[in-house]
Amino acid sequence: MPWIETDEQNRLLFEALTQLAAEKGALERLTGAINADKRALATDLARRGDKHQANKALLDPSTLDRWQKEGLARLTNAQPHKKRLVYEFLERSPDFRTDLYRPEGQLPPGFLAYIAEHGARMVQPFVKDLSKLDGAFELFRPAWTTPARRNRVLVSRLLFTTSRGFTRFREEQDYIDTGYHDMRVQETDEGAVLFVAGSIILFGFGVNAERVKLFVTESWYDSLDSPSPVMMLSGTMIGVSGGTHQRAYPFRAVRTKKPFSNIETGIVDPSDTRLTPQTLLALGIEIPA
Repeated sequence: MPWIETDEQNRLLFEALTQLAAEKGALERLTGAINADKRALATDLARRGDKHQANKALLDPSTLDRWQKEGLARLTNAQPHKKRLVYEFLERSPDFRTDLYRPEGQLPPGFLAYIAEHGARMVQPFVKDLSKLDGAFELFRPAWTTPARRNRVLVSRLLFTTSRGFTRFREEQDYIDTGYHDMRVQETDEGAVLFVAGSIILFGFGVNAERVKLFVTESWYDSLDSPSPVMMLSGTMIGVSGGTHQRAYPFRAVRTKKPFSNIETGIVDPSDTRLTPQTLLALGIEIPA
């Protein structure tokens, strides 16, 4: 949205600069990119009129670093036209990804018109607060490399994150399937988490390949309205990839105290200690004697 100097925009700009500051040199590179940006130069020219100084940089190299290090109050009191240049550049720049980035130019105009027409209905799946899902889970389902075998379980890692009212998920698989021609599997999928018709829905796309995944959660505990976080989800998933016949698989996700990156992914058999009787039952796998 256009810069209109609201408290919310100041806060979002400060958070975006803080995101970038985590990468060494990012704020300096951002300053250089804005100073060379034709749209930013045109915006500044329109504001200054005849007073525009063609050889003067739009932003001093230390400006963004100072705004970020001295805090939100400092940024709030900064010159509005300079904040506008930074805010509007971050909204449209794919080279500096922050929560401000709005890639509207990459979406078909017809789709944007459809969203505008049906906005009231399309916003409903995002109304429910899903932040009780936030955190890392071990995700179990039958191994998709050998769907006919019921004694092989795929373990992947699943992460939920909520920011500014939007909950997203990331699922990762990274392993070698020694039971299927030593096949190397590296899959990363990300997408939205929705609440539709009383069900939690995960709808995502492949990050490293053309792929779609849909998880329909049929049960979970605790309640989304409980003071405690959700500890388990189970339901059915389907993946669409490579034009092959697609199958639906039961899944069960269990919260873990392990850091997301430390969750070991791979194919295990039903005797693996991570597979509880409840998980095996949810997957339709016989419990080992």
